[in-house]
This record gives sequence, structure tokens and C-alpha cells, in this order.
Amino acid sequence: MEIWLDTANLETIKRAQQMGFLYGVTTNPTVVAKSNEVLEDLLEKILALQGGPVTVQVIATEASGMIAQGKALYAFSPRIVVKVPVTAEGLNAIHALNKENIPTMATAVFESSQALLAASAGAHYVAPYFSRICEADIDGIQVLKTMLHLLRQYKFNAKLIAASLRTPEQVRECCEMGAHAVTLNEKVFADFIQDHPLTTQSVQRFAKDWETAKKRKSLPL
Repeated sequence: MEIWLDTANLETIKRAQQMGFLYGVTTNPTVVAKSNEVLEDLLEKILALQGGPVTVQVIATEASGMIAQGKALYAFSPRIVVKVPVTAEGLNAIHALNKENIPTMATAVFESSQALLAASAGAHYVAPYFSRICEADIDGIQVLKTMLHLLRQYKFNAKLIAASLRTPEQVRECCEMGAHAVTLNEKVFADFIQDHPLTTQSVQRFAKDWETAKKRKSLPL
């Protein structure tokens, strides 16, 4: 299971990196715009803070523009994974970039047929918007399970990364169903790593009991 962060907040990225489980960072045009940073400067900072991949989304709407932007991003750093929306033009771009050995993440995915097409075109990752699927009165769990089944049934190399997660419960649901990866925004990340109250109680009890232990000879305990 890969845990990514969906943010441009450098402090949040640094904290996750220090915890040892951060696999990579996803961004999108909205996240970058909110950072109020020049894209190149922001990417350099994120790449320096952690050693994993960083996704950056193309903004062109035609395949030729997407391909040109994807090549420029990959030239900026080979650790960049190019995010491409699953449109007809986007599928053309994913296929072309894959032939150039440039990794892509198919984004804005809402149904299993899109996942199938993106994987067939050569996408390295498929990113369904889980919470937005659920908000459309569709069984999001079943949609993602079907996507996973298709990826495994036809032995695609693409991984499913669950995106647009709103709660820790949704993160756990995606993990339990076998999603290859999840990407968490700042709020969900903070909630997901929150200390469990029973863990806190246990630590407090250990500390109280330790007060009655014999003095140590040299160990700083």
C-alpha cells in the first residue's frame, strides 16, 4: 500500500516524510494555485523534501499540448509523474507519453470503463475520485472494486490510487478493498494519524506504573 499526500503544504510533507511512510506527493492545478508559489520553485522544494514521485497535471486540452507539457515536466525531473485527465484527447496523450517511457497518472476517473481505457493506453496509475463518485449516489466501493478486478483480470501494470478522500473511514475502506495506493489531503492526513484514545490511555497507564519501578543504573528510562 502506497500512501501519498495530496498537498503542496511543505510542512505537512515534511512531517509525513519524518514518519517514514510517505511514498509520494500528488498535486493538481488547484493545489498549486493555492500555494501561491511559482510552479518550478514549488516542485524543487517538494522534490527536495522527499525522495518519492511527484505528480503534476497538464492543463492543455488537446493531445498535442498535453504531450508537449508532459515531456517538459519529465525533463524537469524524472521523478515527476504526469497527470492526464481521462478524456479522448487525454487517452491519446497517455499512450504517446507511455511510448516515450514517461510515467502517467490517469486522473478525473469516475467509472470502470475509464479505468480500463486508461490502463489499456498505458497509464501507470489510475486515480478515481472516490468521494465524488459516492456523492453522485453511486456505490463508490463497488466501482473501485470493479476497477481493481479489471486491472487484475487483464494483468495491467497500472495501479489504482484512490483520490478525493474526505474521511479516515474512506481511507480505511480503500485499504481494505485492496487499492494499491491512496492520496490524502491535509485534513484527512491529520485525522488519519490522530492518536487512538485507547493507545493514549495505555501510554498513560504505563507511565503511571513506571513511577513505581526501581531506579535504573544507567539507561535513560
